[in-house]
Amino acid sequence: MPSSPPPDRFQREIDDIIRLAERRLEHQSFSYRMRKSTRRLGNAFGGFSVKLPSPETMGGLGLALLLISWLMTLPIVSGVLLARVLYQPMLIVGVLLLVLALMTSVMRGRSGGGSGFVGAGGSKMWRGERISYGSPYGEGWLNRLRRLFRGRR
Repeated sequence: MPSSPPPDRFQREIDDIIRLAERRLEHQSFSYRMRKSTRRLGNAFGGFSVKLPSPETMGGLGLALLLISWLMTLPIVSGVLLARVLYQPMLIVGVLLLVLALMTSVMRGRSGGGSGFVGAGGSKMWRGERISYGSPYGEGWLNRLRRLFRGRR
């Protein structure tokens, strides 16, 4: 009677198949293709690289510039020649920073950065579905309230 292979060998093979499938899905994703194309573009330009600050920093800076440009329109400050000259460029740069911050925030999503596997940033994936470590009986009313006041779904 032939002996069957040990169960842990089956598990390893299943895990390998799942890992390959997840890697294949990741390679088909839009974010992977964007990273790959920007990496190619970066290699084409050599050592020239521009690293943008985080979206929160850009948004805060954009709001600060909008506030300063609004303050320059006040009657007390608008008489100064420098304020009249800098008003419009500050307004334009502030709006551009806000739009750029919004775009990078949307592109980044909730992942918070890439750590090398699908579902990075706290939400692990298994067979294409998010793993939830919560209670199988649903969420209690206290946790729902906490989540409501935190602003998440």
